[in-house]
Amino acid sequence: MKILAILFLAYVLFVHNLGAISLWDPDEPRQAIMAREMVERSDYIHPYLNGSPYTEKPPLFSWLVVLASKVGGGLNEFTARLPSALCATGLLLMVFVMGRRFVDEDGGLLSALVLATNYQFLGNSREAVMDMTFAFFIGASIFLAWFSVERRSRALLVLAFLPAALAILTKGPAGLVIPAAVILLYLFTTKRAKAFILPLAGGCVICLAVASLWFVLAGEAYAREFLLRQNLVRYTQGFDHVETAFYYLHKVFFNFLPWSILLPFSLIHAWKRKLWLPLIWFLFTFFFFEFSRSKRAIYLLPCYPACALLVGIYVKDKWQSLVEGPWTKWLTRLFGLLLILLPIAALVIVPPLKVYRTLFPTGGSLLAIPMILLAVVGSLFFYYLMRFLPQRSLRPLFTYLVVCGVLYHSFYMPALNTHVKSPRLITSQIQQDGSDIYLYRTNSPALIYYLGKPVKVIMEPQEIPQGVPKMTVIAEKRPDSMRRLAPLFGTIKEVRYEKDTYIICERHDGK
Repeated sequence: MKILAILFLAYVLFVHNLGAISLWDPDEPRQAIMAREMVERSDYIHPYLNGSPYTEKPPLFSWLVVLASKVGGGLNEFTARLPSALCATGLLLMVFVMGRRFVDEDGGLLSALVLATNYQFLGNSREAVMDMTFAFFIGASIFLAWFSVERRSRALLVLAFLPAALAILTKGPAGLVIPAAVILLYLFTTKRAKAFILPLAGGCVICLAVASLWFVLAGEAYAREFLLRQNLVRYTQGFDHVETAFYYLHKVFFNFLPWSILLPFSLIHAWKRKLWLPLIWFLFTFFFFEFSRSKRAIYLLPCYPACALLVGIYVKDKWQSLVEGPWTKWLTRLFGLLLILLPIAALVIVPPLKVYRTLFPTGGSLLAIPMILLAVVGSLFFYYLMRFLPQRSLRPLFTYLVVCGVLYHSFYMPALNTHVKSPRLITSQIQQDGSDIYLYRTNSPALIYYLGKPVKVIMEPQEIPQGVPKMTVIAEKRPDSMRRLAPLFGTIKEVRYEKDTYIICERHDGK
């Protein structure tokens, strides 16, 4: 029954309305373009992006998008995002099973709910990016390896690292480094390394052998660029997304909200209870990426299942004492009061804001019903806290968070897409009449995807061919681009897209 509840939750949070918004720049349309060009070229070994070889990442996520599009009847926003949603669902189920083994079914369910309702995981589960798939295959290897050790099955441990090969083919060697290191440290901590070290090594060898097949078929250029520059150089030196030390501390706090508030206490609790696997999983993954020169918040996604296990088990064991404790009861009540006040304050503060009037030009009445609903659910949570009914209070708390998630992807995101972030704001203004289309000093994957074909990127007006009867050039509105392009075109439209204004320059007479 609890598994059905998790599947229903996954549908509501991850799958429902999945294709309602456009693919957003830059990562989502990039994956869709590569999947489309794979099919058009009938080449599933060498990824291409906008007609050029793409050597920065392996092709597995593109393969999954192609598979989803074959099953789903075509490549679109839904099928491009479906692999991420399914992988997020798989992680919920794995976390439930592990939590059930560590404590009981309630602990497993709480861990799955924590994983589903934190900000970062919920957002990435609905994006056509490879990171959720990467996190799933890493989690699958850790799960299977842990299961093998607990069952004392050396043969199964060897096979447990096959998902790690898929993780390598999704994003890189970290797909093996993380699960292998986590299991190795777990074996030493539980004093079982002697019995399982050889199967662990054998599993790593098989993983590398399977993953290497694509590198052999793809050729030296792909292997050299991907393994050396995109992984080794990026990790040790960093050539983009370079951040300072301790960058991930505040990223974990904000992106794992609201559960990051309990994460430090959960770590201490796990140490006392000797919950070594989720503790090692989180700490190793966190510090592995912390020591990298190149940092992005989404890189930490593989450690979120461990975070959810830590917090879910802590809530299972300690929620009653938090609600009834001499000073923690006031903190939980304050939190409950905050859940009531936030939606009420939103009704007063948000509608007059310019950004709200931009996203919802029909007025503030759209906000009233969902905010009143949240205030009612928050009031129920607060009531149970005041009556010292800790177990009952958890239901409205998770209901509140689920409702927030549904409102986010069914209310806010579509509005943001319609008025601000949809590349169709530009592409719908272009006459699809056989005109040659160029991008001037911009290489937006979203524009390329929605134009439906590879588009040449030009850097100078001299690259615009002469004598072409029908031509369109898209550029960001800058003084330099206006000065250079305006004399060459008879028609110039202006369109607001994201934070910038774009110009669409058209000519139809060949001059």
